Amino acid sequence: MKHSLDLFEQPVPVLRAPEADDAGRIADLADGFASGEAYAPQGDLMSNAAFRDTSVVAELEGELVGGVTAYRLPYDPQTLFIWHADVAETARDQGLSSLMMGYLMRQEACVGVTRVQTAIAPMDERAWTLFRHFARWQRSHMEIQMFITQALTPFAQHETDHLVTILLQDARLVEPDQIPTVVPIAHTPAQANPI
Repeated sequence: MKHSLDLFEQPVPVLRAPEADDAGRIADLADGFASGEAYAPQGDLMSNAAFRDTSVVAELEGELVGGVTAYRLPYDPQTLFIWHADVAETARDQGLSSLMMGYLMRQEACVGVTRVQTAIAPMDERAWTLFRHFARWQRSHMEIQMFITQALTPFAQHETDHLVTILLQDARLVEPDQIPTVVPIAHTPAQANPI
């Protein structure tokens, strides 16, 4: 008989910046595409040096099971745009997307980011759920507006995507070069407190 605590033992995901050789595995995470060919640009973007610092992948027991691709808008560097977030079917419903978002927001590349944006299709319930949770975690709300409409893509069957903006309450506004350096003080017997 197993101990009840064994039921709660789960492998701990390793979160890290994507590497160039992750591109194919990242592309394979896309829903409904066994070969990943339709999302090949997704993997290429994430492994690109310009996206690497603002993207994250998750591995469980050596297998890549999740990824978030994001970048700071060049014309508005206070905005982090989440291009894509996906988790392998075997790792869904365990909070991995939220874990990756939290990891991403704590990276040095996200210092100074005051808002997060993404585009979400109306029927993408997983994305809506992720960003609702993220907004709650940030003690904020989602501002939603029309983004890509059928009128903009008349020759493609495309749902109207919504632009979702979340203002960050806990934004790290200090730029990396302004972060104070803590210098440890050497402990000497003269500094010791008598007991």
